[in-house]
Amino acid sequence: MVVTPAADPDGKRSPVNDLPLRLRVHHTECVPADGAVLDVVATVRGEEPAHPDVRHDDLAEVILLDSSGSMGAPQAKMRAARQATVAAVDALPDGVAFAVVSGTAHATMVYPGDRRLAVADESTRAAARRALRHVTPHGGTAIGTWLLLARQLLATRPDAIGHVILLTDGRNESQRPADLRAAVDDCVGRFTVDCRAIGSADGVHDWDAAELLGIAEALGANPVVPVEDLTGLADDFRAVLGRAMSRRVPDVRLRVRTTGLARVRFVKQVHPALADLSGRGEPAGELSTDYPVGAWSPHDQRDYHVALEVDAMAPGARRRVGWLSVHAGADAAPVEVPLTVEWTEDALRYSEINESVAYYTRQQDYAAAVQRGLSAARAGRVPEAEEHLGRAVALAHATGRDDDVALLARVVDVLDAAGGRVRLKPDIDVRLTQSSLVVAHRTSRWGPQEPPAQRAAPTGPPAPWRHCDEEQTGAYCEGCGAHHLSADRPGAGRS
Repeated sequence: MVVTPAADPDGKRSPVNDLPLRLRVHHTECVPADGAVLDVVATVRGEEPAHPDVRHDDLAEVILLDSSGSMGAPQAKMRAARQATVAAVDALPDGVAFAVVSGTAHATMVYPGDRRLAVADESTRAAARRALRHVTPHGGTAIGTWLLLARQLLATRPDAIGHVILLTDGRNESQRPADLRAAVDDCVGRFTVDCRAIGSADGVHDWDAAELLGIAEALGANPVVPVEDLTGLADDFRAVLGRAMSRRVPDVRLRVRTTGLARVRFVKQVHPALADLSGRGEPAGELSTDYPVGAWSPHDQRDYHVALEVDAMAPGARRRVGWLSVHAGADAAPVEVPLTVEWTEDALRYSEINESVAYYTRQQDYAAAVQRGLSAARAGRVPEAEEHLGRAVALAHATGRDDDVALLARVVDVLDAAGGRVRLKPDIDVRLTQSSLVVAHRTSRWGPQEPPAQRAAPTGPPAPWRHCDEEQTGAYCEGCGAHHLSADRPGAGRS
């Protein structure tokens, strides 16, 4: 189904909102008579408008360039960062409001010289290129101050769709963690961000994965991309700018409306990166909640996992338990997609898991296994680390994610990828784990061309596990509904 903006009263379309959005949902149609969790995958995709009227004066871009002392060790990092920023500036279309900020222990303007946005044209792009020549590495790193300056600059253009590129090679060492969290919270809904994190060619990264994942998840849920080959950074910046400059809708919302038969358990983005949106829901009327999902372009596609707790019902009953819809602003006419299920006592019918749900559940399980395994490794809990990281290797191998297996091989010796047997390497350098953590949150897209050819996936029932101070034997905790990481067997994803 397609959500299409309505015309303005004068018969013209607003260029910002002139973007059709398509919404598709996938879920199983049967649930157990005694109640269950209904897992729904919702795909939101932009489409080219019938009569595109492309303007760029409703777009604003801020580039946050890490200029701390570590960017000079080696100097190749600073040179590549300046070149990539120049490439991004050169890619700015005429009319876009923009600024370049140098990030150290403070945030300072590179271009323009005062705290405002310039308007891109031949002369301002040339002036920005000249100003970038004078950026040199020095000082510490306080990412929160960089974000707050970006917020201040973009606030001067509240009518524009704001986007930020954040490039760093280090952690937030010059600022308290609480101050960074407060800065991120202050920027939520103001702009979206793409994070690029520079490391060395041998996989050593001095930035903190948790910090950057927290920034990315809160500000648009775009993937955090580790950079180990500096030669491709300029092309990557051009690509990021190209996507940002094609956005036409500033504030898209996924609405979940339920009947009295269902309640929302969680809402997560599952593509292109994993992000839990559950805590960001905003009331939108009786039994309705809006989840902000950011700005949108004709080229964007994102997938969401919505879990609804469904009440018990007599076998054979068929009822509507809710609706999903996409809202693209006051001028857009939303289209709701109904969610209807049948209650049954036939285990063969209610145990069947929808293919898209299974596909994304495996990727969520992979990310959880990597996070738990690396956390255990850092704490010195070797058997636990090998169990979880072995599980991650087996999942990555089974779904054809060989690059992810190679990343994990930096911290474990892979004895049997298919069987998930690994041995933790001694004296792990925590800097080797950062790229695995952020890459685990990036997902491939389910669809006709997905998933990759399946290998022997890990099967079998989960071993007993503890949660809420009780032993659990199923895929979900009986107390709170938390999903166990080994629940990728047939029938996973429901109570």
